[in-house]
Amino acid sequence: MKYAIALASLLSAVPALADEAIVGGDDASIEDYPYQIALLSDGSLICGGSIISEQYVVTAGHCAYGAEASSFSIRAGSSSSSSGGTVVQVSAVDVHPDYDETTVNNDITILTLAEPLTFGDGIAAVDLPSTSDLPEAGTVAVATGWGALEEGGNISDVLQYVEVPIVDHEECASDYSDFGSITDTMLCAGVDAGGKDACQGDSGGPLVADGVLIGITSWGNGCARAGYPGVYSSPAKFRDFIESITGL
Repeated sequence: MKYAIALASLLSAVPALADEAIVGGDDASIEDYPYQIALLSDGSLICGGSIISEQYVVTAGHCAYGAEASSFSIRAGSSSSSSGGTVVQVSAVDVHPDYDETTVNNDITILTLAEPLTFGDGIAAVDLPSTSDLPEAGTVAVATGWGALEEGGNISDVLQYVEVPIVDHEECASDYSDFGSITDTMLCAGVDAGGKDACQGDSGGPLVADGVLIGITSWGNGCARAGYPGVYSSPAKFRDFIESITGL
C-alpha cells in the first residue's frame, strides 16, 4: 500500500496507493528515538518498527504478511539502516488474524526476537497506549523512519523525523472517500498543504506523541500530497491482541 519497500510478495499484499519515506523532515539521532528499529529482509531495509519490550517489536501487518520469521531480522540502536547497532534475528511473526490485505484494516504485526535486546543508549522501548488513549485532532506527533525523502525517490540511510498533527477522523474519511474506508482502527496525521509525511520504507514505523506509540505507519495516497494525510494503525485499538502475544 503505502510505505513498504520490499519483496514482490510483500508488495502484492499491500494496496497500491503510496510509494515511499519521510518527506519534509530532518536528520534524526537514534538516541532521540531509541524505540525505532529497521526491519530487514535478507539484510536489506523493508520497513520500520517500534521496540515495545526487550523481546518484542511492533510493525505493520503488510510488512510481514505471508512471510516466514526466518527471512527477517531487525537492526536496533543505529541511526543508519544499513550499519551499526545491534542486529537480531526474528523468531516468530504474528500478523493480526483479521488483517485484510485489500483494505489494509487491522494492519499490525508483533515480531518476537530470537534473543532479548540490551537496553541502553539508542535502544529502549516506547510506551504503549491504553485502550482509551486516543489522540485528539491537532495533537502534534512525530513519525520516524528511513523511507524515501520524496515520492518516487530513494530511501535514506540516515534516520529522519517529521512532526505532523493528528487529523480529525471524519475529515480523513472524507479525504479518502474515493480510495477506501478509514476504519475505526486507523488514524490520520498530516498537514492540509502536504509536504510532510511518511513514505515507502517507513511502513510499520512509529508515530509517537508525548512518549506514547499512538500510530503504526500504514498507508496513504502517495507521499505528502496535499489533501491526503498519512494513515496509521492505532495501537490503542489492538491492546488485546498485543497483550495476547506479549503479555504487555
